Amino acid sequence: STVPDIMSRTLFCPASHLWARLRRAPAGGAGLVAARSAWRVEVGLTAHALEDIGDVIAVGHGPTAPGNRVEAGAALLTLDWEAHRVSTADELYHTQWALVEGAHPLHSPFGGTLLGLCSDDDARRLGPETVLATLHVDRPGLAASQLVGEAQYLAAVRGAPPGRFGRESTLHEQHSIGGHLAD
Repeated sequence: STVPDIMSRTLFCPASHLWARLRRAPAGGAGLVAARSAWRVEVGLTAHALEDIGDVIAVGHGPTAPGNRVEAGAALLTLDWEAHRVSTADELYHTQWALVEGAHPLHSPFGGTLLGLCSDDDARRLGPETVLATLHVDRPGLAASQLVGEAQYLAAVRGAPPGRFGRESTLHEQHSIGGHLAD
């Protein structure tokens, strides 16, 4: 995987539907170690990923505390959520709702130093711009990731079915408890 020459850019991970906003950071390295290009990377979920999540009720932080190194694939946090969905309905529009609960893990798309994680309050206002984790990543760590540009990401998800609470869902009557997906 090659990393484009970037100063500030947003890349995407098609497998986990996350975005990574990269900003040039001071180069790392000291003493006999050569300085390496590095980025401050903010990570969040794409609109496609958010279609699988109801209202966040709790955030469970992973085993790595800010300031420590994380490996690619390491658990950063888990978003516990709940939502309502139609369980039955009849021709008279009598509807019964079922509570649906789940957990959505966020794994680091690359190795680096964990700088911070979102608060419970930030996660409860989850949207496509919410920063869930911030990392410091050097060029080799970034090059090993499976990140792609926006056009490649959109092409990858174009034929994918919508998420559990997506607008095109066969259960189009589904709503989150807080209504952020309701019309």
